[in-house]
Amino acid sequence: MRKISIILLGLILLIGAAGCSSKEAEGGNNSGQASNQDSTNNGTNTGTDTSTDTENNTNTSTTAPTPSKETNPAAQASADLQKTTFKVTPREALDLAATKGQGDVTKLELELENQVYAYKVEMMTDTQKTKVGIHADDKSILENKSEPLDKSKVKIDREQSKIDLTGIIDEKKAMGIATQKVNGTVSQWKIERKNGPTYYEVDVHNANKEHEIKIDAKTGKILSLGEDD
Repeated sequence: MRKISIILLGLILLIGAAGCSSKEAEGGNNSGQASNQDSTNNGTNTGTDTSTDTENNTNTSTTAPTPSKETNPAAQASADLQKTTFKVTPREALDLAATKGQGDVTKLELELENQVYAYKVEMMTDTQKTKVGIHADDKSILENKSEPLDKSKVKIDREQSKIDLTGIIDEKKAMGIATQKVNGTVSQWKIERKNGPTYYEVDVHNANKEHEIKIDAKTGKILSLGEDD
């Protein structure tokens, strides 16, 4: 009887140990499944976040830049000559023109043409007239042409039109005299002579009107004042 009791007790212990091992195995499996599920969930979240970041990066890189404002070249070119200084002086323009043509200087003007400010120098011999256009900022030659004078004007035009540049006031002073007479902006000026004293002609814009003011180039006296609508 004692042997049987011992055997039964051993069997009971073995069965108990097997039961515990089975529960531990189930617990391990559950832990593994939970771990795998967490890992899967974490991997999905990370992938979603990465996708979102990629979308955000794509949106940032494809954002169109703000376009720059266009400017009007004509508006940029237009200026009040009384307040503008050019790189080429009138004296330099005359010296350069002298290398392109011959004769006495009969006209010098500064005006806006094709959105560029240029000096126009006119020279005459007894039989020929030459016009030279010079860029007011870089000295480039914009025009250089000569033509014969009419037979009726040979020698006469040269004598009546050649300007006397000795002792004259400069263009800035002439523009100042003009704008004191008529308040406005100076759009162009020229110096010339027509069978009389050498004079400046200054164009002043005021509102919707243009005024042409002629000023004696030596004395600064206003010779005439004209007005165009």
